[in-house]
Amino acid sequence: MFKTKRLIVIGASILLIILVVIAAWQIADSGNPVQSSLIDLPDPDGDEGPELTSVQTRAGDDESETDQATAESISLPAYDKLELALDLKADYANPYDPEQIDVRAVFLAPSGKEWRINGFYNGAAWRLRFTPNESGEWRYKVAVTDKTGTTVSEEALFIAEKSGNKGWIRVSDHNKRFFEYDDGSSFYGVGVAYPWGITEDNLTKIADNGGNLVTYWNGNYDNAGMGGGKEQLESILSGIGSYDMLKGFRMDELVDWFEARNLLMNFVIWPHDSLADKIENWPATWTRGAYSTLGAAEDFYSNAEMWKYQEKLYRYIIARWGYSPSIGIWNLITEINGTDGWAFGREDEANAWVAKVHHYFKENDPYGHPTMGSMAGGGEDFWDHGYKTLDIADRENYYDLNFGAYAEDIQNRWKQYEKPVMTGETGNVTDAVIHHNSMWSSLANGAASGPIWWALESYNDEMYKQMNVFASFVRKIDFAELRQPVAMQTPKVDKQLEQEVLLEDGADAADWVMPDWPEANKDSTGALFKPEGLDGSIQTSMLFATGSFSQGFLQQVGGRSDWQGYDELLVDIYTEYDGAEPLKARPVLMPVGNWTEGDSASDNILRSGEWTTLRVPLKDVPAGYWREGKQITAGQLDKIAGWGVKVYANSTDKAAEAAVIKVRNPRLSAAEPPTVEMNDSEGWAMVGEKTSYGWLVSENGAIGGKTADIAGFGETEAGVTWFDTWTGEEAGAAIVKPVNGVLKLTAPAGERADMAFIITR
Repeated sequence: MFKTKRLIVIGASILLIILVVIAAWQIADSGNPVQSSLIDLPDPDGDEGPELTSVQTRAGDDESETDQATAESISLPAYDKLELALDLKADYANPYDPEQIDVRAVFLAPSGKEWRINGFYNGAAWRLRFTPNESGEWRYKVAVTDKTGTTVSEEALFIAEKSGNKGWIRVSDHNKRFFEYDDGSSFYGVGVAYPWGITEDNLTKIADNGGNLVTYWNGNYDNAGMGGGKEQLESILSGIGSYDMLKGFRMDELVDWFEARNLLMNFVIWPHDSLADKIENWPATWTRGAYSTLGAAEDFYSNAEMWKYQEKLYRYIIARWGYSPSIGIWNLITEINGTDGWAFGREDEANAWVAKVHHYFKENDPYGHPTMGSMAGGGEDFWDHGYKTLDIADRENYYDLNFGAYAEDIQNRWKQYEKPVMTGETGNVTDAVIHHNSMWSSLANGAASGPIWWALESYNDEMYKQMNVFASFVRKIDFAELRQPVAMQTPKVDKQLEQEVLLEDGADAADWVMPDWPEANKDSTGALFKPEGLDGSIQTSMLFATGSFSQGFLQQVGGRSDWQGYDELLVDIYTEYDGAEPLKARPVLMPVGNWTEGDSASDNILRSGEWTTLRVPLKDVPAGYWREGKQITAGQLDKIAGWGVKVYANSTDKAAEAAVIKVRNPRLSAAEPPTVEMNDSEGWAMVGEKTSYGWLVSENGAIGGKTADIAGFGETEAGVTWFDTWTGEEAGAAIVKPVNGVLKLTAPAGERADMAFIITR
């Protein structure tokens, strides 16, 4: 009898537990998740501690404030900003030092999750910012600690309402190769670098043309807006351990502008020049940052005292701006090999520092914004440690702007790193075709974002138009679906090479660039000279007025990359120069993206007012022609990423006027041009179980009518829709049946050189 009663009681208890659990599930499913009653924010010392006079609450863009005691009347959309204005009396000397004054809060979500958020001082007042990601009732407490103890506020609440906002982005839980918003919808980056001088009009233009990701620097060059961006956040003017509030309010302003346009910021915390002082041929602004008062730039990565201040800086950045869904990415360091610490042989320390900063953000950013960083964009600049460590495998590309180079690089990183792959800087030319091809090649090979073009000043109306078309296309794709990159198989054709082929007709200068490291490329104000097309030649200026050795460099990128079968490069060069000695010119080629400069044997003297033909041998090259004993092999001639002319003076006159430099008729020549085998077209696809997408391009006439195969596709019939990548319009559709697992695509008739497609099955 006892056993029977006990079994009945046990059974009833189990049933009661089941009913409670079911009820809880029903409540959660009804949109009112179970609310935990505990906020874990103890007051360890009772009445001791600072005086927290009031906590005022502000929702979103509403300028009015509500006292915490009546804050239950506050409501705001999910993913909108809640800002607390704190009035307090505490004992501290430095309001930016959390060891002296620590302001923080715990927010309790409707689901019971706790969010621990830090406050900050904005130069005039204390603030705490938070973004709720769940609808329902949120509760919170605020705590303040100084040397007298800790004070904890009464509990308060606010209501977050359902909204159409998507939240911040993160690496996708569904597909580690891509991004998603906090609400689970996919995000694909379409962007441009706009590192300084940002205006609302230009942000509006980017957003109106489909852009959603913009790079901004915590650097020394931003004099636009309210004018506070010309210093780093922790500047020599603010002093170490304090922050430049003009920069702080400039960032506030920018974040508001970005939010109003649904743009995301790729926020560069350490531009390379901020950590450079003595490295040659790189910009250096170390002495304008506060850390220069603690030691040398090369010690930055390992100096324990500098790290102590860095941790506080990163905490401040997260506290003040981490709340915003418009903070897209924490870009920890750009071009790490352009900093003193790396350049002077302390690469291991630099790599260890990157891992440490990444870990800090992973541990202390409650919103989980992804991290990235980069090396410079040369062909040899491949940063395995960075790609393994950071959330995003980001590589710059200034070494080869041909669409095939983007494809090869992205495929290489895709195979090695299971994470989003990006090209975080590239371009620096105004050639709309190069820009167009770089976007579509990147997409078709699995990049998580279109290439980030450097910079907005290199953008023109045609490029904006192409950004818009590209953005419209990627909005058709759910990037949560798992896909694999496939290089499409295309027919081979034989082509008889011409005896001479022109590399540049001089009509415009869109694919010519003058980099910023040669001193002669800048005028007396430090502004770069710009090449322009004039009378069948490319013309620019160079200023040789240093009083000593000086050099300039003019480069063509993104043109013909296959130089196989040709004997020499010829280019005509002209100068007008009144210096004490004639200028000299030497060639620079970039096989496989690697800088290869002629030695003194390659130099040509340029006499003012005369044209000179520079002849560069590609076969039977004399020993010592290239510097440092380099050689360009026959196998490398099919990947010439770019070429240029270096102009220099051994001795200059400080009073000299800028020289006029012209180049014309760059051409490849062959005495007996061969017949070569080449692809009729090239194509790449991202193949998924439901939806696939890709791009087909030809350098041998129009793409219309050309074929490409996707191997390993399976046997399922598929619908193929083709798109004109220049207008966004549908160009044709077909139902295609694979044969032995191979899906054969045929581009519809048209005069374009490329088309994109979407395949559904």
